[in-house]
Amino acid sequence: MNIRSVIVLLFFASLSEVTWAATKEECRGQKINANKFEICLQRGHNFQHDAYILRLNNSILFSLVDDFAEDVKLTHIIPPGPAIEFAPSLDGSKTSTISGGCVPVSENNVEIARVCNFNWGNLNIVKDVRFEF
Repeated sequence: MNIRSVIVLLFFASLSEVTWAATKEECRGQKINANKFEICLQRGHNFQHDAYILRLNNSILFSLVDDFAEDVKLTHIIPPGPAIEFAPSLDGSKTSTISGGCVPVSENNVEIARVCNFNWGNLNIVKDVRFEF
């Protein structure tokens, strides 16, 4: 392998490292009862869309790009009989709903942050989590 090939290889390796660093998640969470709820921001790179990821006990509930994370309502119909359900769904009702969103905060017509709030039924699972840009 000649020196030019090594330089080209190192250049592309450095680009992949920058891409990996740009997509690392920034997570914030809280414990409610025995459950760990976590909202994460996976920042896009080079002016791409960001993704918001909601987890319960390390299980992904959803991942949405920023355009679709502002007003979220997910409804699950709980089947009759034995079923595997997340603990917050076991409140005795026939449906379980996650609602909320990560809404933009702007100053001088520029988005500077997103504030996330989510409820699982009547349970507030993410409260005023702010991601700055």
